[in-house]
Amino acid sequence: MTIENTPRYSTNPDVSCREEGPDGALLFNPDTDDVLVINLTGLLIWRALSEPRSQEEVVEALVAQCNNVPEGQVTQDVEEFVQQLIGREFIGIYKEPTP
Repeated sequence: MTIENTPRYSTNPDVSCREEGPDGALLFNPDTDDVLVINLTGLLIWRALSEPRSQEEVVEALVAQCNNVPEGQVTQDVEEFVQQLIGREFIGIYKEPTP
């Protein structure tokens, strides 16, 4: 897949995030009335997706923030979490605005 074809993901602007101290956060999607409890790693991924990013860019951001974490494990965690968020409509594939 070329860089131009690599999907970039972004948070659903309707979803609210309520941080719950050092343990993570609660996400609420009013469109689907769905709630998701996320841990600290999930919150870091959520924050990384506050601007459109590819999965690779999210992995890079997490590896830069976390010391001594194997990149392979981060990659797997990001892929699984992104797929869960997409399936539950908490994030979507970013589309460039048309002029």
